[in-house]
Amino acid sequence: MGFMLGYSTYALKNLDPFEALQLIKDVGYEALEVCLSEDWPTSPQRFSATQQDDLGKLAQDLGFPSPILFGNIDVCAPQSDRMAMFDLTKTKFEMAQRLHFDDSRVLVTTTPGHSAPPWDSGKDQIRDAFLILADMAAENDVVVAIEAHAGTDFETPEKAVWMMEQTEHPNLKLDLDISHFVVEGSEMVHSVELCAPYASMVHIKDGVKVDGRIEFCLPGDGDIDIPGFLSALRANGLENTPVFAEVSVQQSREDDYDPRGAAEFCYNALNSARMVLG
Repeated sequence: MGFMLGYSTYALKNLDPFEALQLIKDVGYEALEVCLSEDWPTSPQRFSATQQDDLGKLAQDLGFPSPILFGNIDVCAPQSDRMAMFDLTKTKFEMAQRLHFDDSRVLVTTTPGHSAPPWDSGKDQIRDAFLILADMAAENDVVVAIEAHAGTDFETPEKAVWMMEQTEHPNLKLDLDISHFVVEGSEMVHSVELCAPYASMVHIKDGVKVDGRIEFCLPGDGDIDIPGFLSALRANGLENTPVFAEVSVQQSREDDYDPRGAAEFCYNALNSARMVLG
């Protein structure tokens, strides 16, 4: 059966990281993403090198391939904060290497960050910031996968492809998170076809845009045709790239959020879709 399914500790902020990995395995996922955001227990600011080594060993013992990392880097940080951003990014790249144990590329994903300027006036600045980050990634043998994000000025597959064409850096790829394109009105298959040549990872959640506000939901709980999405991935050569279910903080921060229930819901939706494709 094609299409490995993955899950991220981004959805499991309030769990012990080691318990989170066991939960992801028990639900049935075959691939793993570890969140390095500053507010998460696995941020390298608080998760020691020894803990990182132990988490990598657990991931390997559980049969996962090397995890990908959600870096959440403020790529366009203002000049006054840039050195701090570079220092923190270096610790994230080092952690990515520490968790790596196979011959795959070390993958770290990020949006341009909350300091990104408006697209129309600042796209060259965003491009230049990503090129600096890419050079830093190359020095650390890391590939950065850029994620476009709904609700920002960097929200269409066309803009994502523009960034790839303008940078042409071997350490810059795309994180194809289809939800961000679809909720902003881009057609699903069109988005996959545009981004596939540059994609190194794949995410999916779901949602809608209501009165200008993005409302995310779990994959399988919205209108995205998941079998159609997987079929488009297959048609564009991405069947061997794990598909990661993602849970928005819009869900995970709710008082009645059930971490295992959400993981199981996403897995069942994606697994049913891949079984349809065979």
